Formats: sequence, C-alpha cells, structure tokens
Amino acid sequence: MKSLITIDGPSGSGKTTLAAQIHDSLRSDGFDVATIHMDNLYDGWDKALDRSLSQILQTIMDDFFNSPRISIPQYDWQRSRYSAPIAIISPSHLILEGVGSGQQVTRQWANIKLWVEAPTDLALRRVLTRDGIQIREKMQQWQVREAEHFLLEGTKSAADYRVKSAP
Repeated sequence: MKSLITIDGPSGSGKTTLAAQIHDSLRSDGFDVATIHMDNLYDGWDKALDRSLSQILQTIMDDFFNSPRISIPQYDWQRSRYSAPIAIISPSHLILEGVGSGQQVTRQWANIKLWVEAPTDLALRRVLTRDGIQIREKMQQWQVREAEHFLLEGTKSAADYRVKSAP
C-alpha cells in the first residue's frame, strides 16, 4: 500500500526540517521512504507556482502510484533551467515537501496533509540566513506569490494537521 504525506506552508516555516524528521522516523521504523523537495521542481522564481508545476506534480503522482520508478525534474538554480531529471525507485511512502506540495492536484492522493506556519518576519529571517541576504527582494516578492497561491488553492484549510513552527 502506498502512502503520500504533503508538507506545505510558507517558505522558512520549517517544512524541510519536519520532512527530515518524519523521513528519519519512518526509515528507522523500517519503512521504505523517499522525500521530494519542491525546490527541485519549480521553474525558477517567476514561474514556480504556475500550471506547469501542477502538471509536474500530476506526473509524479502517476509515477508514484502506477510505476516502479518516479522521474523527478531537477531545476538548476545557478543556470536558470532544468537539468536532467533523476529517477528513483517508487517507495511505499513518499513525502512531498515545500510550497505548493499541498495543492489540489496532490490532495486526492495524500494520506496526510500537513501545514506548517511561522510568523512572516521569522520565516523571512530563516530563509535569508539559509540562502543569503542577496535574495531578500526575490524572497519578499515570493512571499506575496506564495500567499496568493495558498489563498487560491485553499491549502491551509485543506490540511489535516496544522503545525506552528518553533522560533
């Protein structure tokens, strides 16, 4: 039996950290698990949350539930283009984490839908600490786009569980 966990919420809220904890816990309990990070799927900053992402996610869902392998696109942020996708053996448990992972196209498949949140200023500080101050302007624009995406998709209200990130 296959299971899908989505972990969505604003950038810097702690999604990747939570995904790693769940991944490690499942693995230590003997489960076959893989994690896909949404950052690898986005088509750059400006087209990250458009219809092409939904199409990519649909293909991943089809692969996960119907194929022995999952083909995962890999966006190269340094070159601003996709590089060759990677293929993984389809695990029994898949964690899909990142902004957009809980959108409508994945919900019908998800066994558990998590929403992680943090205050906007804390989330921004975390991202800038992690990725560098040089992306401040891009991140502030991204925060507006992700908020619009969440509102349009109804992501937070569709979550099974809501997690408040610790400071």
